[in-house]
Amino acid sequence: MSELSAEIAVIGLGLIGSAAMRHLVLAGRSVVGIGPAEPADWAVHDGPYASHYDNGRITRRLDARREWAILARRAIEQYSTIEAESGIAFHNPAGLTFVRKDPEGIANQRDVIDHLGLPVTIGKTELGDGPRHYSFPDNWTTLTEPAPAGAIDPRAMVRAQVIASERHGATVVGEPARVLRRSESGWRIETATSTVEASSVLLATGAYLQDLHDLEVQASVRPEAVILGRISDGEAERLSDLESVIYLLDHPQIDDVYVCPPVRYPDGHVHIKMGGSHTAAREMTTELAKRKWMAGSDADEQLSVMTEVLTTILPDVAFESFQMKPCLITDTASGLPYVDILARGLYMAAGGNGHAAKSADGIGALASELILNEGGWTDPELARDAFAVRLGSWSPSEGSRHGN
Repeated sequence: MSELSAEIAVIGLGLIGSAAMRHLVLAGRSVVGIGPAEPADWAVHDGPYASHYDNGRITRRLDARREWAILARRAIEQYSTIEAESGIAFHNPAGLTFVRKDPEGIANQRDVIDHLGLPVTIGKTELGDGPRHYSFPDNWTTLTEPAPAGAIDPRAMVRAQVIASERHGATVVGEPARVLRRSESGWRIETATSTVEASSVLLATGAYLQDLHDLEVQASVRPEAVILGRISDGEAERLSDLESVIYLLDHPQIDDVYVCPPVRYPDGHVHIKMGGSHTAAREMTTELAKRKWMAGSDADEQLSVMTEVLTTILPDVAFESFQMKPCLITDTASGLPYVDILARGLYMAAGGNGHAAKSADGIGALASELILNEGGWTDPELARDAFAVRLGSWSPSEGSRHGN
């Protein structure tokens, strides 16, 4: 078994953990990142699953909540730097349009637009203000944010963050952490083949944020299904101007959907991806439930309704086939990521609430600052208490699903 040591260990190398690792090593700290690669076969995998196993996610600064907008702005400002440091492109600045009609959400977004000075154009669907190729009902509001809004490839972003971190001196252990315990030097982490000694540890463990410690964190994990609509290369070229969209639709089974522009997936084909929050989604409280969802075919039960929604809002697209993929969303009681200290030398950055992919570098930077300042930060825009871990029992039914 190999023995490693570092000032800081980052457990979990998804979108947030890989970003934090890069920021920490850029600050001159010795860092070991711990986390497995994507499993080759989801169906037989017996370890943790991450939510970045995907090639299409929305990116935008426009949000109904100021903190998320600020985190996204900071992250987007770093995209080109990360791409240059790694040699991996992951950002498609295709632009984005919100389509919604709820007055409170629109008002909240207007406040964020004014606060951050975002170049957002507000229109109406019946006036033809929606994005090309899409079809929406009349009397809905459109809020269009131009580039750099658009889409990112989360798989590529994680690769880019890891490669950039290694080039700056970080060490990566490509296995999940099995044990975390106190040691004379601070903390000892055990994987299948390695042990890591570190003065400080950051838990960036996503849907497994309740693991590796004894605290009861107010968070819940729910399933989300995404649909991939396969198109030909020629159709992808015709749709090269397709924007990203978030649509808060009226539907008995789906709360909202987001659509990403065409992108090539690992199967070699080009797909348009749509994700959706299902109204019947229930909290997953066990590791077995998470594994069953990610490894199985339960997401296929939503194929019919997701196909109907996708083809309704993109009626002129020549789809060749459709397939469903599972995903996991980790909600927190605050609706913001938990970026906090749990115990001396033990930190957490987790809880994406379905918003974190685009903002991951901003969250990782905040976690890095937290660790470098040994549990605090001074930030003129983001209040420390807003990101504090909430402890104790909590059910998502007691709060709200924190939307857009």
